[in-house]
Amino acid sequence: MMTVTTMTPEQVLSAYWERGKLPIDPEVIAKKAGLRVKNMDPFRPDEDQNAIGAYCPPENGNPAIIEVDKDEPLNRVRFTLAHELGHHFLGHNEKLHRDTKKQFNIYNFDPRESAANNFAAKLLMPAQYVKVLIENKKITNLKDLAKIFNVSEVAMKIRLEKLNYIKS
Repeated sequence: MMTVTTMTPEQVLSAYWERGKLPIDPEVIAKKAGLRVKNMDPFRPDEDQNAIGAYCPPENGNPAIIEVDKDEPLNRVRFTLAHELGHHFLGHNEKLHRDTKKQFNIYNFDPRESAANNFAAKLLMPAQYVKVLIENKKITNLKDLAKIFNVSEVAMKIRLEKLNYIKS
């Protein structure tokens, strides 16, 4: 099995994304990193019908594959892609990961899924970009920030809480 060098979200952005460009596109990052991205087949009878994303690690010289249910709302698709990138860049490559909506819940305490969610939030809403928008450009409205980052208001609110811009 091929090993993947672990990288932080900041390192991934530095390596695969144009500095300062928003919103960040996790599909572009995946492709630049050599991963295959494909639409998840929701009708596979042998798979979990509730799955909205999957990460298949690189094997036998083949690239890692991210599958995502592109019929989900765009914000969900983007977060799912970033979450699956988290599995890749955090080195969760010993088995196939199939993720359901349950894994994306803030109350999910599976350490790998929690780490992938945290990675996704940091990738899509980098701290330094949030800081510039709030402190320099004075954009403080939650809805406006969510639109700029192309994430859900819930995801934006959680990120702002973690960055201590708002209290939970």
